[in-house]
Amino acid sequence: MANRQSLYSPGKSKAEAWEAFSNDWQAVLDHPDPAPVPGGVLKTKDIYRNRVPNTIFYGWTDEQRDERLKMFIRVINRHVMHGIISVIPIEPYQRLLKGKFKLEMLDQPYFISFFGVLIQLVKLTHRLKLTDKIELIFDEQAVDKTTLTTQYDLCMSVAPPELKNISAGMPIFKSDSDVLPLQASDLIAWHARRYYYDLYRGKTPEGEQSNVFFANMCDLKHDIVDVWTEDKLIQALSALQSANAKKQGTSMTIPSEFLRRP
Repeated sequence: MANRQSLYSPGKSKAEAWEAFSNDWQAVLDHPDPAPVPGGVLKTKDIYRNRVPNTIFYGWTDEQRDERLKMFIRVINRHVMHGIISVIPIEPYQRLLKGKFKLEMLDQPYFISFFGVLIQLVKLTHRLKLTDKIELIFDEQAVDKTTLTTQYDLCMSVAPPELKNISAGMPIFKSDSDVLPLQASDLIAWHARRYYYDLYRGKTPEGEQSNVFFANMCDLKHDIVDVWTEDKLIQALSALQSANAKKQGTSMTIPSEFLRRP
């Protein structure tokens, strides 16, 4: 899972900042060389299949694809000020946590990663001394709305004041054709996933073709990369087992140990 959030843009209101981002992103979608992005929506997995017949980017050369990706990345770097990337390697997660709990959502690493992003948001806003409310917007096609909103509500019920204070309420679900920053989030997530997939397979991701784009999207001076190592997953397992033991007969959620103050 990867997400990069714009917290503010100096000299502009938040609405103006997002509008400027969207206008610049739309201009890249519409760029005529070699053609506008088909359907007006960038799906990163599709643009990398430009050599596969009957796909929407088929016929684009690698050079044309790469030039368009560079244009999108320039929009991200021009507008987005802070980002959070959360990474859970699948193999240790399945070995350590899958099947250990009755709650089905814990068989999917997405949800613990989601709560990890919330905690990183608390730490980031605390460090920057921001008091703004943060609105979470998700691609409506990418998540289970019912499960996510239920767990978000439960998370807030055990959250410390810092997390409650920055929340603007329940997550909002929108189409990536309407909220263009969701396309940027997909672009970052795809490259982060690719990097760590190669890393955990024993490859050298720095040598892969896509890594140059990831390197230009992620800047550790202002972005947080939160990798759930095996030790961290073991700690999560222990905390979840403890919480489950204390809540026999009730629905378990992410325990308050994950929500300690920054």
